[in-house]
Amino acid sequence: MHDHAFEVRVQQTTTGAARAYARMQAFDVGSQASLREEDSQPSAVEYVLGALGGDLLRGLERAASGAGVTLYAVEIALSGRLDNILVHLGVIGEQGHPGFGAIDGTLYVSCDGDQPTIESVWQRTLARSPLYNTLTRCADLSIRLVVMS
Repeated sequence: MHDHAFEVRVQQTTTGAARAYARMQAFDVGSQASLREEDSQPSAVEYVLGALGGDLLRGLERAASGAGVTLYAVEIALSGRLDNILVHLGVIGEQGHPGFGAIDGTLYVSCDGDQPTIESVWQRTLARSPLYNTLTRCADLSIRLVVMS
């Protein structure tokens, strides 16, 4: 099972939109990286941030359960910056790359565990996260843990 491949299929639905199919689920993807305030679908980079957040929250649930910690409320806020958005936009002469340069965030947790226990659970979550471990190889990731009382 250690050689499992995850698969998706993506089709163009209309100009400027695509639909991704994963197992029995589907989701629409808008632009690659939109600078507009409103769009009909999230952009690809927003999906990456959302997927990272979902990965970390679900991983935290799993690690907390294994440590006997009850989570009352959990929320993560993430912000990603591309190394140089102008490269993505095709501005001639720009340097760098259009990928994420940095992702920052804050994880807010309300739980019945003490600070050292939840910090240990958080470190275990990061160590086991497929997306965190992928993105840390190409961007600076900094996610702060805030334990709410």
